[in-house]
Amino acid sequence: MTSITSIPQKPGRVWGVLALIAVLFPLPWLFVLNVLSVVVRSQPPRTGTSAEEWAYGLIAFGGLFFFPLFAILTIFFAIRAVLKPRVAGKVMGWIAIALLVLSIPLIWNGYAVWIVAGAR
Repeated sequence: MTSITSIPQKPGRVWGVLALIAVLFPLPWLFVLNVLSVVVRSQPPRTGTSAEEWAYGLIAFGGLFFFPLFAILTIFFAIRAVLKPRVAGKVMGWIAIALLVLSIPLIWNGYAVWIVAGAR
């Protein structure tokens, strides 16, 4: 006799938590990048490199590199959370999507400042 069994699906809450983690991971870099952008724009152009410019470059790289990677993960996890039947997962999935959409201006500002700072 053969029996057909199905593999239980993970509840939506787990996918919602993963979506929130994925969307929140690059946000500190983006916030620091945007704060540093104000500092960079307010300073007169200089020649040469300094420790501050290296630090700014590393933070810019971290924020601008991690954001697209984790944005894709966030979208994947959030869609999985929204499609599952649990209410908690749906709420967390929609919050992750909202945070992702709200952080897009941060990334555009970061790109613009990185390009302007590199042109100096």
